Amino acid sequence: MFLGYVLSHNAELLLLRTLTRQGLPTGVQTLSMHTVTQVHFDDRYVRLIEFKEHNPEVVYGLPAAPDGITNDDLSVPSLLQKALEARQLLQLDTYSDTSFYGYVARLTEDELLLEVYTQFAEADGHSVMDVDSIRSVVWSNEDTRTIELLRKQGTILGPPKE
Repeated sequence: MFLGYVLSHNAELLLLRTLTRQGLPTGVQTLSMHTVTQVHFDDRYVRLIEFKEHNPEVVYGLPAAPDGITNDDLSVPSLLQKALEARQLLQLDTYSDTSFYGYVARLTEDELLLEVYTQFAEADGHSVMDVDSIRSVVWSNEDTRTIELLRKQGTILGPPKE
């Protein structure tokens, strides 16, 4: 699979300015037209890549770290509490190999209520999970920064407008 912009084409070759899945330019490449079996354009995934390409200073900026965390209180519950207080969008990876993007809406000693968002920054309901089921808390990465920026800008990556 190749992501990119068509620079030129004829019956034999396609010339692309290629991008990574993170929206970063990689080069210019030719493809034989007989190897092209599918073309996708103007779908949500492609628009997400374009959004990342046009906002690299935020998406790939220096990751933020939680303020005030010391070695003594570095734990999943402490990070969740900090995220609740700071209204920080997190990525939570669970032991069941499921990832969630969202904001901690409520936190008890055993459970948390997460306001969930998709990778396209669409509200996706709420999830309740056991704090002990969380394997990793991602405080800031490319995906969380992209979702936050999409939400702040009110950008919708839904279906194309007719």
